[in-house]
This record gives sequence, structure tokens and C-alpha cells, in this order.
Amino acid sequence: MPAGRSGTSKTDAPADAMTVRGHVLDRQQTSAVKDRSPTQLVIAGAGTGKTTTLIGKVKHLVERDGVDPKRILLISLTNNSVADLRKAVDAEFGTGFPADVMTIHALGNRILRKKPCIGSQKAKLIGRLCDELVQTDRRSAEAMMTYIEGLRRTSYSYLSYNGKSIGNRGLRTVADALFRCGIDCDYTRPIYSETDSKPGFISVDDKKGLSFRIYADDPAVSAASKDPEEAWSVIRAKGVKAKPVNVNDLASNVMQAWGDKVPESLGSLISRCKCTGMSIKALLRANGRNDTAARPDAEAKIRLLDRVWDMYSMTCAEGDLADYEDMVIQSAGIVRRGGFPGKRYDAVLIDEYQDVSRILVDLVMALRGAMGFRLFCVGDDWQSIYSFSGGDIWQMFDFERIWKDWGPIKVSRIEKTYRSPRQIVDMTGRFVSKNPSQLKKSIKGIPGPRTPPVQLLTVSCDKEVAKAIANRLEYVEKDASVFIIGRTRRDLYVLGYGDGPFAFSSGDRDSGSVDLVYREYDETTKEWTPVRTLRYLTAHSSKGLEADYVFVIADRERGGFPNDVEDDMSVLFAGRGEGIEHAEERRVFYVAMTRARKRLFLVNRTSDGTALSSDSPFMGEIIADNEGMLEKSTPVCPLCSGPMMIRDSPRRPFYGCVNYPVCKGTRPFKGLRGDAASHLYDETRGFHAYSESDSDFA
Repeated sequence: MPAGRSGTSKTDAPADAMTVRGHVLDRQQTSAVKDRSPTQLVIAGAGTGKTTTLIGKVKHLVERDGVDPKRILLISLTNNSVADLRKAVDAEFGTGFPADVMTIHALGNRILRKKPCIGSQKAKLIGRLCDELVQTDRRSAEAMMTYIEGLRRTSYSYLSYNGKSIGNRGLRTVADALFRCGIDCDYTRPIYSETDSKPGFISVDDKKGLSFRIYADDPAVSAASKDPEEAWSVIRAKGVKAKPVNVNDLASNVMQAWGDKVPESLGSLISRCKCTGMSIKALLRANGRNDTAARPDAEAKIRLLDRVWDMYSMTCAEGDLADYEDMVIQSAGIVRRGGFPGKRYDAVLIDEYQDVSRILVDLVMALRGAMGFRLFCVGDDWQSIYSFSGGDIWQMFDFERIWKDWGPIKVSRIEKTYRSPRQIVDMTGRFVSKNPSQLKKSIKGIPGPRTPPVQLLTVSCDKEVAKAIANRLEYVEKDASVFIIGRTRRDLYVLGYGDGPFAFSSGDRDSGSVDLVYREYDETTKEWTPVRTLRYLTAHSSKGLEADYVFVIADRERGGFPNDVEDDMSVLFAGRGEGIEHAEERRVFYVAMTRARKRLFLVNRTSDGTALSSDSPFMGEIIADNEGMLEKSTPVCPLCSGPMMIRDSPRRPFYGCVNYPVCKGTRPFKGLRGDAASHLYDETRGFHAYSESDSDFA
């Protein structure tokens, strides 16, 4: 659900505070809204009411400064965020309020006199050009396969050449070998149920008479997971004539099976080059300085990008088409040359300033030179997570230097969050503020529950993740909103181990947002009963949203936190260092954690099975810096090392393995100390309140 609630108590509001979106602005919001400096930057924390402050500024410009609303422009970065901002404007001022609300690309296209936009057809055009290229040029086909392997290493590790997600590496390698021979296969996921376990398998049943299954627990498949050449022995044993198609056909077939994934990736790479000003020559120079073993692969990809980009540019020029980046770059050139800048503005307000690109700032600067408008920008550098699409955090870090020629600059802060409890705010702020380049701010949270609202859920392997989350969902109110957030799409699949507590409801499983159904097992009917719906989100997709309860899959597996899977193209775009390792990954983790309104659960993977250790360096920091405020997870099972849950008995409660009856491991429940000893669950939240001195966590 959208974020942005921003109510404040009367003690936080000045006497002359403005009411915006039904809320009284607090002192910092009021100060930012009333300031009349020609250039303003408002540094805002997560949940502090950025949108409310932005709308408040519009209200002040119109009602107090007499600015004609027709001469006000609000810029946001995506169509979705523009729609949300337009909705907020209409709710405050009424439908038809004449201020313009648009993306920078739409503004650029207005200056270009609505030049035909390639828009959503960009991937299809690049896909067609790539197919022509790989079918006619062997070197390009080989480079394309190198590019595809790079995508599998960084973004689509579970994806077989045939376009199907296959979690088992050995089976995926065998499926690749089959596809190289022109043979498709289906994949059946493994089953880990309350009473049984079955391995995953791939199956072939084609018109040529081939019909067989290959199971994940086959020793030959295990060998293929370590040595791809072993896959050929596996398929020959099934009667397959192992005669691979030529590389031109293979590259074309894989691109077709993968849909728009390859052309979208290449299109994003072209966009990133345009946003950052990187040319092919600059990429090659950067690769020459990149002293890694992946350098030859990177050069092959750059040469492929050069061919595709050239063909794409020629096609756009012949059709007089412009993509989103062209709209910004070309319109800035028109304005700088004295061309007609379009509608004139007296005030321009920019949302999400931490994610602006260099070319966006260049266009705004050109327009300001022609119009001289007031500039009001709102952003949170702690949430700058889009460098892969051209976002440049240094545009915010260098704000005063960039805009110094337009008179006095006011940099202010809004630091009171209306979303998360104080403990979550303190913990996440302590973590993200270790970046020495960040803009200092002191975020203040709302009063939290008596017991810590952050809990560690300790797991030792993928199969325990779903069970650990399900264990806690049993105690969440039925009408509460719930997010499960992972670093990438791949984390989604640890929730779907066959006949288990989570089932897919709706949405593309390869997207960043998927609806899930949480189910409980009915011992009487031996069936799963739907209990609630919830949403799985990648960390990037969760930005701007919030939920009552948030589970973050915080381990390092599957390219998790931090995601340091080497991308030999992205490293070529490395800009100015921020003085700390994994600076942007730290912000991505911060974004994931700060979605929680009531309670945050951190699924923590540990090899030694203890609650206060972690395989992730990020989680290691969180535990080391905040041990006193973290609510510890239940101990691990002494038999299977899985998570445990509290179970009642006629004598006294005890910890029982969540895998019961498959596993019957138990541990004694030590009870709580002091005033908490008389009850098991926190009275305000319904969760077990664990004692820090409980010996089970030693």
C-alpha cells in the first residue's frame, strides 16, 4: 500500500502551521514550505511525508505567494509516481487543478513538439534487430551467448536456455544441453510437504518419440551441476542424439524463449550510456582499466552493444522516433540553442531528487536559464538505489555547487517519520549512516511497542525460510497488511517449495511484485487451507510502499544482501566512490527494512545455528550494533537445525520443531523473567516476548 501518511501532533506544529492532505504540517515541514529561497533542497527520511511537503509547497506558492497554478510544474521520475502525485494534487485542490504534473521525459517530448516515441516498443525493436544480427553474423551470435550467460550470472540464474525457471543447477545444465539439440523439456518442482519429500525433475515428451524423466537426485545430474560437459552423458543415456544446433540458431532460439528479457537488458544498457554520457569508446577505455579475468567477455559484450546501438539509432533516425532519453537530451539541446522551450513556469518542484540522472538536471538547468523559475527539490539520499538505470546520487550530493549561480540556496530537512517505530528507525538509521558521503540527518520514529519490534528469524538453509515466516504469520492479525521482501526475484522461489505454506496467487513470477496466498495445513482434511493474501516484493519494487508487518529475506544466498555478484558491464560505469564498500547495496537494504509500520522480521541465515551470528555481513552489522534491542528468534532444532515454535502442553510450554511430525525435535522452554513471566505473548502485538538472558540463545 502507498506510503505518505504524515499526521503530526499539535506539540510538533507551529501556531501558524498549514493543513495539507488532512494533516497539520510539523515544524520542519512548515519551515521548508514557507521558505522563499529561489533554490531549495529538502532532505527527507523514509516515511517523513515527502509528498505532503511537496503538496504543501504548491499550496503555499498559490495561496501565500500568488503564483498562478498554471505556471507550476511538478516533476516525478516514473509514470506510476506521476500518477500518485497527480492523485495527491487533485485530492488537495480538486480535479482540474491546472498545475502540470509529468515526467521529465514527457516535458522533453512537449519541447520536441510531441515527436513519435518508441516507448514500450523499444524492446521489440531491439529484439528484432538482435535477431537479424545473430542470424547473419557468427561473431555477434557468440557475443550474444556470452551476454546471455552474463545475465544468468547476475539476474536470471534459475533460467534455462528454454526460458523456464529450474532451481536445481544440475537439471538446468541438462535442460540447456537438450535445448542446444533442439529439444524442449518441462520442469516439475520438488515437493517438501508435511509428510513427504519428492525431488524435482525435468521431462521430455516430444513428437519424435522421445519420452523420459531425469530426476535431481540422480548422481549424474549432480555431476553435471559441477561440470556442464557431464550433461551430454546424461542425455545420451536417454537416447538423445547429442548434435547441437549452430550458434546462430542457438542465440536466436534462446532470445525467443526468453521473451523480452535480452532486448530489455540491452535497451537498459543503451539508456544507461545515454544517461551517464558513456560512449562505446569510453566503455572500452574503462574495460582496459578493469583488471579482471572477465575483461575479454566484457569486450565482446561492448562490441555487441556497439552493433545493436548503431542499428537502433539508425532505425530511430529513419523513422523520426525518440526514446525516453532522446526526449531529454534533444530537448535540452533545443533550449540551449535558443529554441522554443514550450510553456513557461514560475516554479518547478522535483520529487525523488536522489534518483535524478545527469541529463535530467541538464534539461532543468537549460529551462531555468530560459525561464528563471524557483526550484524546489525533495529527496532522500538514503534511498538512492537506481544507479543501474542512470540515477546519479552525486547530483544530490553536489546540489549547492550545481545550482550556485541561481542565487541563495536553502537546504533543509524533514526528519520525523510517521511510519515506523522508534526502534526500527534507530536501527536502520545507524546502519545506513555509516556511509561517509551521506547527507547527515537524525530521523525520529513514532513511539514503539513495549517489546522490541524487530525480530530475527534464524534459518540454516533455503527450505527453512518458508517455515520460519509461516511460523510468525500464525500470530499476525488477519486484517493486517504483510510484505515479504527479498533482494531479487530469485528469493521468491524459496517460498514455493511445492506443497507448502505459500502458493502463487497473481502476477508475473519474473516481476518484482507477486501476490501470494499463505495457507495452513489442516491435519483433519490433510489439505492446505487459505488463510490470507500477502505480497512478495523485491527491495527495489518495495520503494514507496509500506505494510504493517514486513519480512525481509536478509541472507546472502541467491545474490542477496549485499548483492555482490560481479556484473562486468556495471563495473565499467563506476563513478565517484562514496568511501564505503557496497554503498548502494546498503541503501537497498535500508529501503527494504523501512517499509514496516508495526513490526520487522529479519530472516537471518547462519551456518552455526545460533541466533546471534549471520552469514551476511549486513546482518552481522545489524546484530553487532543492535543486540540489545533485537528480539531473538526461537532456538534451532537439535535434530534438523530448522526453526522451532512454542507449543503448549498440559504441563508447560516447550519449543517444538516446525517440521513436526517429520522431525520431532524439542527443546525446553525456559520462561521469561520478572513481570513478563506470567504470560507468553506480548500484550500489544500477540508475539512471544523473548528474554535477552534466555539461555537458549547463548
